Amino acid sequence: MSAGHDGPLKGRLATMFYSKTSQPRSLLIGALACLALTATEAPAQSVDFMQNECSSVAQTFYRDFTAATEMQYNGRRVDGTHAINGRIYLETRAADFACSYNSSGRRMVEFVAEGRKQNGFLPGGNAGGTGGATGVDAAIVRVTGLSAGDVLNVRSGPGTGFRIIGALANGDRVKRLRCENPGGATWCLIEMQTDMREQGWVSARYLSRGVASDGGTATQLPEPPGPAATTTARIRFPAGETGVQFNESLKGNSVRRYLLGARKGQFLFFNLGSSSSSVTWRILNPDGSLMDRGPASKGYQGQLWQSGDHVIEITNSGDRTRTYQVILGVKR
Repeated sequence: MSAGHDGPLKGRLATMFYSKTSQPRSLLIGALACLALTATEAPAQSVDFMQNECSSVAQTFYRDFTAATEMQYNGRRVDGTHAINGRIYLETRAADFACSYNSSGRRMVEFVAEGRKQNGFLPGGNAGGTGGATGVDAAIVRVTGLSAGDVLNVRSGPGTGFRIIGALANGDRVKRLRCENPGGATWCLIEMQTDMREQGWVSARYLSRGVASDGGTATQLPEPPGPAATTTARIRFPAGETGVQFNESLKGNSVRRYLLGARKGQFLFFNLGSSSSSVTWRILNPDGSLMDRGPASKGYQGQLWQSGDHVIEITNSGDRTRTYQVILGVKR
């Protein structure tokens, strides 16, 4: 076995499992709530918006878009930022998280989960990433280039002198947080896509960009005549990518249409994450016929039979602003 992957190790990073027990319904006060708070002021953005967006980011972080959350607004701190605390109920455990918003309440500036900052999950793109990315942005990547039956060692630090804490196989999907070059070899800190979000270091030569990476965009387009409650954006994949992932919010009783150029014979994969039952979706073919529709809890995957602009339409039938996450990809 070549030195690049450090030798065989059969297995994976250890994953802790918790027995399902009844959880207390009161929220734990997180680390952010320990900061001094001023008297509660009415924020420029609604508390509901901040709580809903914070909940959505937590569901994205824990990869469970249907998990129930409890949210609490803890007021404005002395520096003007707003504090939100939450608890998410996963299948095997409950976890606490926290969000901070700027003075206007319109932009999330910090997200804390598993006891540390996770700012790579902030809406609108990476704002430094976990631990601060060096030379690369945080991105979803896949393990590739290993020999048949071999594994990629995961180590406790950036180099072969650190102990082995786990292993990955070809095709495993992880989040690359940052990379370093000790001794001329590039090593990357990665994060597992599991509830526990285990982290470790691997040789960068065995990482390649995945299908659905963070940092996708939806570019707003000029609006045609029609109801003011309908907006349109065009989906643009990052260079070299075949998928996107992004978070957005939608006002009550509004519709957002995403235009996605795709060809007949390609496969479309689509998921909509939202904590609200008022957020639904439908997909239209280029000729305007209905391909499929459903609630946020339902995804779509299937082969396309027309070429041109497909329309992915998100509807918020409620009267309050709701946040949601779009994950989609197109393959041959």
